[in-house]
Amino acid sequence: MPKAEKVAREGLIDKELLFFIGMFVLAGAGIVVVFFILPSLQPRGDILSNGSVTVNTSNGGQQPMSMEECLENYGISNDQVFFIYSDKCIYSMEMKPMVQQLENEGSRFVWVNVDNSSAIQITSTCLGGIFRYEGTPETICPSNKKGVIGSFSSMDELRAFVADCK
Repeated sequence: MPKAEKVAREGLIDKELLFFIGMFVLAGAGIVVVFFILPSLQPRGDILSNGSVTVNTSNGGQQPMSMEECLENYGISNDQVFFIYSDKCIYSMEMKPMVQQLENEGSRFVWVNVDNSSAIQITSTCLGGIFRYEGTPETICPSNKKGVIGSFSSMDELRAFVADCK
């Protein structure tokens, strides 16, 4: 019996055909993620190219606000270090104990979980000129406008970054 008749009669699907259907579905899903889902995950804010932010005033106009003013509105001082992390990121999890140790020693951090959209919005709005949101962990110092994406290789390296932020 020819293969085509056997497939038609028994309702079997050829392995190669199944493979190509699966690849087509995966390619379609990838296109949806890249062109529709990922762009919607980018932080939104009224960030201007010079790193300042704008806020709506009571009369409907817009007034520029400095990074320091923005942070102050949320009770954050300029010398606090932002630690942006994800509970799903192994590198973030490796850095958490180092950040906690420095906090226990008196350093001040703002913990920003990427799953908390309002915290990400505040970070994006106030630190628009520094915050890149390209990966976790990301450590940012508002006072010297420096940021590092990725984990620090040692506690001494993180400690030096934090000391430079004061």
